[in-house]
Amino acid sequence: MRLPEIGNKNIALFYFLTLVNNSWFIAGNWIFFWTRFMTYGRLGVVDALAFAFGLIMEVPTGAISDLMGRKKTILASCILGFIGVMLIASANSTLPIFIGFLITQAGWAFYSGSAEAMAYDSLKEKKKDDQYEKVISASGVIGIVTTVVAILLGAAMYKYNFRLPHYAWGFAYLFGFIASFWLKEPSIDTEKFSFRNYFRQMAEGAKQLVTPYLRPYIPIMFALLGISYLYSYGLVKPAIAIHFGFFATGQAVIGAIFGVTGAIAVGLIPKMRDKLSDVTGLVLLTSVLAVGFLFATIPLGYYGFLVMLAIALSGNLASPWVSVVVNRELPSKYRATSLSTIALFTKVPYVVAAMIAGRMIDGGYLWLFNLVIGTLVATSVIWTLFSFSTKK
Repeated sequence: MRLPEIGNKNIALFYFLTLVNNSWFIAGNWIFFWTRFMTYGRLGVVDALAFAFGLIMEVPTGAISDLMGRKKTILASCILGFIGVMLIASANSTLPIFIGFLITQAGWAFYSGSAEAMAYDSLKEKKKDDQYEKVISASGVIGIVTTVVAILLGAAMYKYNFRLPHYAWGFAYLFGFIASFWLKEPSIDTEKFSFRNYFRQMAEGAKQLVTPYLRPYIPIMFALLGISYLYSYGLVKPAIAIHFGFFATGQAVIGAIFGVTGAIAVGLIPKMRDKLSDVTGLVLLTSVLAVGFLFATIPLGYYGFLVMLAIALSGNLASPWVSVVVNRELPSKYRATSLSTIALFTKVPYVVAAMIAGRMIDGGYLWLFNLVIGTLVATSVIWTLFSFSTKK
């Protein structure tokens, strides 16, 4: 696969940072590590509080990126990721895991929006912003392939020592920190930092998302990204996998299969967008997500693999597709702030649902949780179709 715009140093580093941020060595085993020191109920509380902290950090860090520069915020994200993950990796109780996760969340908040904004503005600076769709699709493929390899390596590491996947994950962030020193700040709509500008930046960046063009997309965009995030980054996915009979090794294997399938699908996004309108494509993805959660209420055994594949594919395609739709409408000076606002609202379902999910899983009501989520996502599809029909 040829990587678009690889000759642009910032884009090459963007691809490398995508690799770093998708080095999920822990993906198939983290829940078995963490539940050595806590119940599902307590895990839900830890997750919810940490993600709430990350949510609060989202928009301020996006505004900092727009005002102080993408390079500084990306450097901050990588070093915070390294410190946070290494603290988790060496933990022997709930508290250091919680503190480490808070620090990691801060790192994710600094990265969120900054990297995509840096990539888009680096292309715009060279008058090649029309190549962003290809770059973000290639980045998505890199991310998924990296995840596949990392999951398989992580499974082998976990068998040898249950802490090794976390240590490997932490060192990936360290490599990202070192590489980020070679980033060049794009000279697009730069502005001097001040607290007055900072608060104005947050307000104006958030306002960009309610333009007449983007407003009808909001329900489906946040349902698709939010529920995909809820599924992919917390205890819901491993809990559903365990419900279907997949444990540490099984989760690593199916995670790798999902990754290969997702990489192929993401690579086809430009062709899909040639055939489908953005509205149709995003409605289809959200419908698949809703159906997946509704079928996750049924004890399907190993056939649940198909349900998890449907949910994973919709999530894999969601982020790059939404990124293309949103980035082409955002002015550069508000880009990172607006993208961070999207990331903030993306985390809202997780913060609201994590504690509930943990308690319901402990009580044997995972099926009811999945039913409620599936119904809410289906409702967003109906709402979006109504919004666009009214607009027309």
